[in-house]
Amino acid sequence: MKLFTKTTFTFIVLISLTRIVSAQTVNSGAWMVGGTVGFNSIKTDGDDNSETWFNLSPNVGYYIINDLAIGARLSLVSYSYDGSSNSQFGFGPWARYYFVNSLYAQAGIDFGSTGMDFFSLLADEGSTTLNFGIGYSWFLNNSVAIEPSLLYSIYSGVDDGVFADYTRFGFNIGVQAFIGRE
Repeated sequence: MKLFTKTTFTFIVLISLTRIVSAQTVNSGAWMVGGTVGFNSIKTDGDDNSETWFNLSPNVGYYIINDLAIGARLSLVSYSYDGSSNSQFGFGPWARYYFVNSLYAQAGIDFGSTGMDFFSLLADEGSTTLNFGIGYSWFLNNSVAIEPSLLYSIYSGVDDGVFADYTRFGFNIGVQAFIGRE
């Protein structure tokens, strides 16, 4: 609990200081290349098992107007529950908008496979995940930003003939390179 409190306090202080010091946004015509990593661990009361998630999501985006980007990302997810584990591969479009200085909202949809089998996307065993998030771009310089974000995901898919539907809330951290940012 102490680690969570310290992490949350540090996150709030960094956002506050960066917001005071800088009001940077991204101009149209700029490119963004980078990715995020995330980790979630879920323990349900009354259940002896815990669920662990790890995700890696490289992405690329283009700012079509000031502060509004569209792009695509890959999604690699690994999770374990009750002694078994699985991995998923996905891809999809996303959009991001900076609405206050370096604070942004982002939404996207991932079309995924069950397991690492790309061809399950073409079969009846694919998945769809809607992602909504809010984050902050902490610009280290004009071209590189560290990006903590909170993410809410809505998943729906079929795995080995079994339908699964759930929501997940998590924390991600990303690093982005901005090319052509003024």
